[in-house]
Amino acid sequence: MTKIKMVWAEDREHAIGKNGNLPWRLPDDLKLFREETTNTLMIMGRTTWSSIGRPLPNRQTLVLTRQADWQIPFEDVLVTHSVAETLDTIRAESKDVAIAGGAAIYRAFMPYATDLIVTRIDGIINGDTFVDAIDLTTFELVSRQPHDKDDRHDYAFVVERYKRRNRGENV
Repeated sequence: MTKIKMVWAEDREHAIGKNGNLPWRLPDDLKLFREETTNTLMIMGRTTWSSIGRPLPNRQTLVLTRQADWQIPFEDVLVTHSVAETLDTIRAESKDVAIAGGAAIYRAFMPYATDLIVTRIDGIINGDTFVDAIDLTTFELVSRQPHDKDDRHDYAFVVERYKRRNRGENV
C-alpha cells in the first residue's frame, strides 16, 4: 500500500495560515517539510499552489481543484478535479504521497492518511485558515521532538509524528 503522509504546522487553535501565507518564521519546520515531501507525489489544493506559485524541486506536484477550466503554466504539474481522480493518480504513480494542504485537502485525504507529521506551534496567530483537530483514537503518537524559540524561530514548537492504527482506507 502507498504511504500517504500529511505534513503541516498549526498553532494552538489549529490555524495553518493567514492571508494566504504561513504566519510564522520557523526555518527548522520548513526544512522538515522539505525533507518529508522530497521524492514524493506532493498533493495540494489550488489556493496552496497559488501561495507557492511554482513546482518545488525534487517533487512531483499534483494540484486538486474544483475549477474544471483551471490552467497551470507548468507541463510537469498534474491537475485533478476530484478526490476520486486524485486517488486514481496516486495508484498510477506508485510512489509515496505527501499531502501539503490546505485545510480542505487535509480534510478530504485524512481517511487515507497513513502518517501524520504535525508541527504544533506554541502560540496563537489569529489565522484565517484552520485544519480539523486530529481524531487521536485512529492514530498512534510515535515520536515528539521539541524545539525552543530562538533568534531563528518565532515560536517554540513540537514536531509530532503519528502512524495510523489500522492503515487507513485502501488507495
